[in-house]
Amino acid sequence: MPTFFQNKDNLPPELLARWDHAVTEYDRVLHEVCGDSETKKLFFYNATREKSALFWRLLNGKEPLPMPPPTCYAYPWYELIENPGPHPVGDIGFRFYGRPLGPRLAEIRGTDTEDYLLIEQCGWAVLSHNTIAQEMLEAIQGNNFSSEDQNRLMAAGPEWVIQYGKWPSYRLFVQRTRRKTLPRFLKDIHRLVDESSWSGTNTVVIEEREDGVELESDGWFLEKIA
Repeated sequence: MPTFFQNKDNLPPELLARWDHAVTEYDRVLHEVCGDSETKKLFFYNATREKSALFWRLLNGKEPLPMPPPTCYAYPWYELIENPGPHPVGDIGFRFYGRPLGPRLAEIRGTDTEDYLLIEQCGWAVLSHNTIAQEMLEAIQGNNFSSEDQNRLMAAGPEWVIQYGKWPSYRLFVQRTRRKTLPRFLKDIHRLVDESSWSGTNTVVIEEREDGVELESDGWFLEKIA
């Protein structure tokens, strides 16, 4: 869990000058979103200011968003809202989408099946997906696929249309992306494919350098729909 600053006394003058405003705005947003629920306060906002992305945002002179943004590993994903993208995505819970929920969770959620697609551990509502995405989903959930199936389906263009809360909808789609790795990992290139999302399929070597190997492969991206 990141710490944005150690304590108030160590802040530079330009941030310290915004302290009172940040405290007022932080408390206002916290009350509007969470009311008196301590559970919501813990879930939506870290009670420790030093670890709060929202409080750090306010200290840096930015205004709060009109409603909570989607999160990335429990932290507000401000860039996703303020920049249309595309943004690279790593962790996608295809395996859990559409699966039965336990009795307690089903009661809380009001549904018997998982109707959210988990992206970077944040639940997104699914508005639609194409036939390639459905074929890929069935292969993952049935654990019935080969590396050739992975390469074929990712190259064919699986795509989802998803939405978080009342924010605009987004495309979740595949495009080519580059990354670096060490030469020893090329001995078994299938190990470079992510088990949960299939990122890393159709990998080709672009350039071999002293500091590593540059690869191009398939990756998932989010982009706001205009």
